[in-house]
Amino acid sequence: MGLLCLSRAVGYRFGPHLGDTVPTLLNYCTSASENDEELREHSFQALESFLLRCPRDIYIYCDEILNLTLEYLGYDPNFTDSMEEDIDDESHEEEDDDESANEYTDDEDISWKVRRAAAKCLAALIVSRPEMLSKLYEEACPKLIDRFKEREENVKMDVFNTFIELIRQTGNVTKGQIDLSETRQEFFSCSWRFVLKGMVLETGGVGKTWVGLRLTGFHWSPRWLLKQEVPKIVRSITRQLREKSIKTKVGAFSVLKELVVVLPDCVADHIGSLIPGIEKALCDKSATSNLKIEALVFTRLVLASHSPVVFHPYIKALSCPVLSAVGERYYKVTAEALRVCGELVRVVRPNIDGYGFDFKPYVRPIYNAIMSRLTNQDQDQEVKECAISCMGHVVSTFGDNLKAELPVCLPVLVDRMGNEITRLTAVKAFAVIAASPLQIDLSCVLEHVIVELTAFLRKANRVLRQATLGTLNSLIVAYGDKIGSAAYEVIITELSTLISDSDLHMAALALELCCSLMADRRSIQNVGLTVRNKVLPQALTLIRSSLLQGQALSALQSFFAALVYSANTSFDALLESLLSTAKPSPQSGGIAKQALFSIAQCVAVLCLAAGDQKCSATVKMLTDILKDDSGTNSAKQHLSLLCLGEIGRRKDLSSHAHIENIVIESFQSPFEEIKSAASYALGNIAVGNLSKYLPFILDQIDNQQKKQYLLLHSLKEVIVRQSVDKAEFQDSSVEKILSLLFNHCESEEEGVRNVVAECLGKIALIEPAKLVPALKERTTNQAAFTRATVVIAVKYSLVERPEKIDEIIYPDISSFLMLIKDLDRHVRRAAVLALSTAAHNKPSLIKGLLPELLPLLYDQTIVKQELIRTVDLGPFKHIVDDGLELRKAAFECVDTLLDSCLDQVNPSSFIVPYLKSGLDVDGDLLQPKLISVSPDHYDVKMPCHLILSKLADKCPSAVLAVLDSLVDPLQKTINFRPKQDAVKQEVDRNEDMVRSALRAIASLNRTRYIISGVQLDSPMISPLEWMENVYLILAHSNRAGEAIWPCWPSDD
Repeated sequence: MGLLCLSRAVGYRFGPHLGDTVPTLLNYCTSASENDEELREHSFQALESFLLRCPRDIYIYCDEILNLTLEYLGYDPNFTDSMEEDIDDESHEEEDDDESANEYTDDEDISWKVRRAAAKCLAALIVSRPEMLSKLYEEACPKLIDRFKEREENVKMDVFNTFIELIRQTGNVTKGQIDLSETRQEFFSCSWRFVLKGMVLETGGVGKTWVGLRLTGFHWSPRWLLKQEVPKIVRSITRQLREKSIKTKVGAFSVLKELVVVLPDCVADHIGSLIPGIEKALCDKSATSNLKIEALVFTRLVLASHSPVVFHPYIKALSCPVLSAVGERYYKVTAEALRVCGELVRVVRPNIDGYGFDFKPYVRPIYNAIMSRLTNQDQDQEVKECAISCMGHVVSTFGDNLKAELPVCLPVLVDRMGNEITRLTAVKAFAVIAASPLQIDLSCVLEHVIVELTAFLRKANRVLRQATLGTLNSLIVAYGDKIGSAAYEVIITELSTLISDSDLHMAALALELCCSLMADRRSIQNVGLTVRNKVLPQALTLIRSSLLQGQALSALQSFFAALVYSANTSFDALLESLLSTAKPSPQSGGIAKQALFSIAQCVAVLCLAAGDQKCSATVKMLTDILKDDSGTNSAKQHLSLLCLGEIGRRKDLSSHAHIENIVIESFQSPFEEIKSAASYALGNIAVGNLSKYLPFILDQIDNQQKKQYLLLHSLKEVIVRQSVDKAEFQDSSVEKILSLLFNHCESEEEGVRNVVAECLGKIALIEPAKLVPALKERTTNQAAFTRATVVIAVKYSLVERPEKIDEIIYPDISSFLMLIKDLDRHVRRAAVLALSTAAHNKPSLIKGLLPELLPLLYDQTIVKQELIRTVDLGPFKHIVDDGLELRKAAFECVDTLLDSCLDQVNPSSFIVPYLKSGLDVDGDLLQPKLISVSPDHYDVKMPCHLILSKLADKCPSAVLAVLDSLVDPLQKTINFRPKQDAVKQEVDRNEDMVRSALRAIASLNRTRYIISGVQLDSPMISPLEWMENVYLILAHSNRAGEAIWPCWPSDD
């Protein structure tokens, strides 16, 4: 007990003494007599404290602790549970279950305290060691499921909580991942059961199969392992839902809820066995509100995550208790029941046909239950919003069966739009109704709705304006023929104020709505005129923005294409307006490079929308500019080349004779931006007609040595476009391209090598069977540049979307990534970058390799003295760290791994010494007599601060174990101030670094406050008032952009 209190008081500082205490505690647990239950309990509590507060030092004892907790999880010397003989026997009657659970009681029996302490200790192990998840599924998961039958309710709750932690950790470490290996593992699980039939007694269970498979080194993801246990989990939980104890049922639903969150669609085969438990929880008069809420939340999650067909046999049994819960007095139960109704509506009629399921008997009961809540004014806001949202789904889905009810229901929804509290939900409800394929009759309220929505466009509430734009768009598309042109003009006038680069998402929605308005042929003349006068000037201003991209740029292109078809708008006038936006203006000065690309794309879309004749005339005009301008107006040439490239990508320009020669002449320009634009144009023109222009580019690369870099960029444009469009090259072209690219792998120019690598990577997406073996063969090439190039090529081939190359490269990925131990630093950096990309886009490809790769990766984060050199500049000397980029890439790779492969990373072994060295890097570490600080270390410290913040959030125990050693480097960073003669760039970089450090401190402080109640910030930042203010802003801000950086204080 004293050790427990001491560890809780001093936390991680007790770590160095674990070698003397943990073996003793383990011995107490195993050797104590049956009368020493309290000694065992306190020993487990002490071990739990050590796991949470000293994770780094206790790591070597984790296997022993795991075995011990599993042994004592079922420790019950005074009781023999008859259910142990067959946990899966579901023939027991409910009464028998209740009797068996309570047939033995003994006030003197305190063995339950040992079981509870063991469960809590196991939970601490799960939370503090995410890298052990696979092992925990092998050994702990079956035991925990078996202990769901625990007779002591308090212990059972702790067993439930421990299992929930196991599921939750599985979700945390696999969050956001597309587990490519799941399909592969399903296949391998069957294959290995056959192969290992003689090795294991029975391969139907995950644990026994795992023993054989682990010998082969095959890696199973925690998600897949959990999925294999789902049938057993559901069978055991179903038994618990038949218990009389309310607390037990709440815990059982909590387990199911977490299971469905982590593994959607996992209980599709077990819905029938779960429905009775849901019914009983909702209909039982003795059920508490807490139980009903848990049951409803689980029901909503399972309805949302599974196919509707799965529930059709059980709709009658499910709908009655849910609709009954809608009428509950407690508002939280009612609100959750309404949310379930929203999902139930989708399940009952997933499409117009209804999959052959007769949904009509359920329409009016659902409508009546929701309508009673919708019309009730005296209720909580949450219930009002849920009722509005649910009624929107009901009208959208069942509107053709509610024609008599619509004149009553729809005005109520309109009335809710007039209420400031419920207007946003009502706007979204009308968006759902407008998008219905049933074409709901809104004639009784349509005009009123349009007027209300138009007025909302002037509101300051951004979320309301966004929802309004979406709803108006849906209404215009579905009911445009019933809306007058006068209403259109008012809407357009309001839209013009929303189109700016201050809110690109809003601008995109406004432009999309403009396109929908112009698509209505009845009022096209008036609408086109209003758009030209009100919206076009704003659009021409927006196109000059360097921020324009993504959805906003696509919407702007659609806007210009729609405008061509509008009355009162001339193609020639529009083209002239677009081209004139590229001219520098006295007010805004020159135009950004990104803006020129935006203008070119809009010009191309405009030309294609206007037809072949206008398009050809525009191409001729652009080529005339290139032939006649003779370099006197570089801006005009630049835009002309970009426009030709964008048009050529979308349309075959081979009818324009010698256009490729005209473009390539611009390679001679003295301006770099012209040469780059010409390269871009040539590649994109080739995309429009590969058979004609690709051979031309390849011949030019062979014959024009001085233009090779630009021509390679042209080739890259062709290959990238083909890979995105999933188009294939002719075999002869592929062979010629590969020969050319491999010949340039050893180029001394880094830019050439990067282009070659990207080309090879993108070709690998098109022809993986040819490229992967060819790339693998060159990993052993004597030239370091070649090895680096092929690894970077693999990096470019690991894209986020599923591709054919994934299955082909899987067996050979180690050949590329193991070059992280290459002698050449360029090759090592290439391998680190490839590993980082794989971890981000395809983590399942590399998880099995991480135990071997991680130590090699960590080694790249250390300052290597052999990579540091001194450059003598006469009056002073300059230190150059050639390993800086490699270290930066390594830390960024670790940051990515924390997001995608947390279950494979041991945070405790990384924080010290590797992360600490990155936080502590300064000039003194390199050469104290020559410099005081190196500005380059900004690039290393910034990712280190981000890693520290993530670790504080995801693995707080590991961070707390070494917190003392992190304080000094953080304090050095925030207290450092640049010299008085420092240039503005140095000052800005240092400000960013200090802000990053303060953000890390804020994350540490939250962790520290939660766990031990001790504040971290005061002694570090309070001496400087301005810094304390910034810290307070950051500490209470979820977004860096919310913090306003004050002026840097002067030395005075």
